[in-house]
Amino acid sequence: MNIIERHLPHGAQKNNPKLIVIHAMGEYINDPEPTLAVDFLDKLGLSAHALIMPYGDVMMCRRPEQGAYHARGFNTDSLGIEFLVEGDHDYGSFISEIKTNYIKKEQWEAGVELVKHWKSVYNITEVKRHSDISPGRKVDPGRGFKWEKFLQETI
Repeated sequence: MNIIERHLPHGAQKNNPKLIVIHAMGEYINDPEPTLAVDFLDKLGLSAHALIMPYGDVMMCRRPEQGAYHARGFNTDSLGIEFLVEGDHDYGSFISEIKTNYIKKEQWEAGVELVKHWKSVYNITEVKRHSDISPGRKVDPGRGFKWEKFLQETI
């Protein structure tokens, strides 16, 4: 797993992780021009602990001991991972894409490895989708993300 450090300043200084939250977002956000996901998060004052690029590189944006603004109400007791959906997306194309099998093999493997590592280090037993903790508001990581398989592989 290749780690890229790209610190985002947005989040609490302390985090006591008990949960891992899996998200998805576009690799590039068309707003109004294509903007790299990490720059888009920074512009909005948001963050995640890790962004997993389509070909498996992991961009670390917050240390696990720090909070990250990734899920309303879950920012000082969770670790957030964004699986980046390859390409340039507006909201409509993003929603369409996460209904398909959008995760690349290397990306999947990096995500499994990171979740297993965090579960071990922080004694975490719970992994949820963004849609699980914010039903009716969020749909990511989407039905194209093989959720049951991911849970089995991260035991």
